[in-house]
Amino acid sequence: MAGTLTDRDNFIWLLSGLIFLLFSGAIFAQFDFEEGQKVVNISLMITLLVGVWTLETKKQRWMNPKIAMTLAIVILMVGDSIIESNFMAKGQLIGAFLFFSLTTFQAGNQVLFTGYVDTNKIIGAICVYILLGLVWAFAYLIVEAFIPGSLSGLTNELWQGNLQDTIYYSMVTLTTLGYGDITPEQPLVRFLAYMEAITGIFYTTVLVASLIGLRLADIQPEYEQKAMLDENRPEQS
Repeated sequence: MAGTLTDRDNFIWLLSGLIFLLFSGAIFAQFDFEEGQKVVNISLMITLLVGVWTLETKKQRWMNPKIAMTLAIVILMVGDSIIESNFMAKGQLIGAFLFFSLTTFQAGNQVLFTGYVDTNKIIGAICVYILLGLVWAFAYLIVEAFIPGSLSGLTNELWQGNLQDTIYYSMVTLTTLGYGDITPEQPLVRFLAYMEAITGIFYTTVLVASLIGLRLADIQPEYEQKAMLDENRPEQS
């Protein structure tokens, strides 16, 4: 689509933002810094801004529901950093879940249903896979916030302290590895777990089929044009 960021390798920036979120959270969880909560909040805010900036046209960036979601999440994060509140924490989780769900939908549309297959689109497919893991990670955190003890192995009282564990569990479930060190204990989170495993398998199947189909659609006109030129070429005696 002309004028969109898909013409400018937007997915490399989105992938960088996602990796930054995952890696920075892992580093601070590894070394258990006292300011880990603020670091997770800042990393998440940066990723949200990248998610808005990379998937929209210049006009849409300022007229998009994701902007409102981002502002609401930022306000809740700032408030929660000043006054710890279960209400604000749950609001952050729900807002992040909705934001990543919408971002996944937008990125999926750009990867699977538009344009031709190129490097940017391959990177976009990776982004969608990571985004799916993040969507389910925040879904698990929401369930844990409302029904404590839904996942075994979560020891931190704040969701920021459990984010890395739930992302790890989500990615393991999405890829159907199933190490078993974190396990679902309640029916609702078990439902989410097997639905995520089904989605992971389904996505990879659809992804491969869609990318191959798009590539064949790009190649076919080239072969048809070449065949027409061969037919119209005068035979040499």
